[in-house]
Amino acid sequence: MQNKKTTTAKIVKITIFTLISVVTILSITGYLLARSYINKMNLISPTGEDDDILETGEPEPETEPEDAHTEATDSPEVEILTIEDKIRQNMEDNSTAMIYDNEVLNVLLIGSDTREAGGSGRSDAMIIISINKKMKKIVATSILRDIYLQIPGRSNNRINSAFASGGADLLMETIEQNFKIQIDRYASIDFYSFMEIVDAVGGVTLEITEAEIPIINEYVRNLNGLTDQEEETDILTEAGTFLLNGKQALGYARNRYIGTDFERTARQRRVLEQIFNNVKGLNLIELNNLLNVILPGITTNLTEGEIFSMILSLPTYSGYALDQWSLPIEDSYNFLRIRGMDVIGIDFQLNIDEIHNRLYGE
Repeated sequence: MQNKKTTTAKIVKITIFTLISVVTILSITGYLLARSYINKMNLISPTGEDDDILETGEPEPETEPEDAHTEATDSPEVEILTIEDKIRQNMEDNSTAMIYDNEVLNVLLIGSDTREAGGSGRSDAMIIISINKKMKKIVATSILRDIYLQIPGRSNNRINSAFASGGADLLMETIEQNFKIQIDRYASIDFYSFMEIVDAVGGVTLEITEAEIPIINEYVRNLNGLTDQEEETDILTEAGTFLLNGKQALGYARNRYIGTDFERTARQRRVLEQIFNNVKGLNLIELNNLLNVILPGITTNLTEGEIFSMILSLPTYSGYALDQWSLPIEDSYNFLRIRGMDVIGIDFQLNIDEIHNRLYGE
């Protein structure tokens, strides 16, 4: 009887030791795998200074949109003075406090419009990805690039000029001060990284209208020229629902000629949602291959620990609800022309209230 008890105790001890060993091995393997991903990314110290930031007083970068009509005249002076005053009041208003919530992580996705791999440019796309652990949802907030506001330390301008003149740090600060929310981190990609991501997830399935075809094709032809491909490669010939590759998806997402920037940000979010859905369906081997492709094209100030935590949390995040919307909200803006630029003047308080509600449930 005593021998039987002793044997049972040994089996239990061996089993416990084996389980601990397996868990330890898996943990170490997971850590080393995550580190291999992290080493592929362009990490920027969250507390470091951005060498590309210009000192106050430097000339503002050229931010004229591709479809600007230079012969148009500026808006009436009274309208311009009104929006300038609204911007000043918003920046001086301390009644709306900036929200800090450790249950919500706000990561700013920046799509640069550079045509050269590794180059710099304007923020063609700005989407705040908010992971709300308390409410178990992910909120994708598109910010229209023509919103006219104050760039800290510089003159009032369109929001996309912040990235062009001061990099991601200045763009984050601009959003924080004008919309009273904390931007915790950023991740930046250029045209080429975007195309690689779409191709890596197997493309995105989207409905293309007849009116969108010539615009997408024009972007595709331009990219073919930049990448030394035949001019008509990947051209779309008819409307319908198609599986788009990275080049075609970029042309779709960049289209601002149908529905202006409001519809363009909606297109960007449709592509993002498709990518998110495709990633959710990947197995571990496919996910590993995907990360090896896309991470080298991402520049971010996420820390190694944060990236490691997010990778481990991917199965959990895939079950979160996805909420998509854009700033400014309906009936809170008007179109103006200031200093030869087409801009959007907004009611700051209405938009601040909405973004606080969406992100934090305030």
